[in-house]
Amino acid sequence: MKLVAVFAASLLSVAALAQSTTVETETVTAGLLGKRYVAAGFGWTDIHNSSVEGMGAGLSLNVPVHTNFDVSLGYGYSWLEGVIGVAHTAGTTVTGYITRGQDKYFASAGIGYAWCENLWDKDHGIWDASVGVERAVTDKLSLTTSVSYGDDFGQHRDSQWDVSLGATYNFTAKLVGTAEVSYIERGSIGYYTGVAYRF
Repeated sequence: MKLVAVFAASLLSVAALAQSTTVETETVTAGLLGKRYVAAGFGWTDIHNSSVEGMGAGLSLNVPVHTNFDVSLGYGYSWLEGVIGVAHTAGTTVTGYITRGQDKYFASAGIGYAWCENLWDKDHGIWDASVGVERAVTDKLSLTTSVSYGDDFGQHRDSQWDVSLGATYNFTAKLVGTAEVSYIERGSIGYYTGVAYRF
């Protein structure tokens, strides 16, 4: 419960910072790097050599805290097909990037905690890191390619690489659609779709 309280306090702190931040607005309109937004999404994983599929849903808040640096907070819930709960997760990620024309080269690192609802795992800390590039194809459309690695602290039951291709599309100046497909280590395929609201 202490971790939940700390996460909630952190969320409120970042939200307050979001209202008072004076970081210069990005000139590139497409994409979400360097943008202040809240997002919600749904994911589905076609698990290799399994008749059961993985599902997940989440919420996140992203705030540019300094030129070329974003901080995000997120919450997610995952389950297996058939409404079998797996875990609640909460975490924070720091992303740094450099802009070269229409391209933003980025690296991110995240840390969090998972509260497990299954019988084969225990609550544990988690971390992840990724590198990639976000390219503004048009004023409304961006494409992102990235390579990521995630793991837990200690047991290394969650360790896996993935390679992803994603896209964002600005429906309006504030409403952005997102989509991503990932190849996950050991042959699983992940799909994600969501919506972000810039403010």
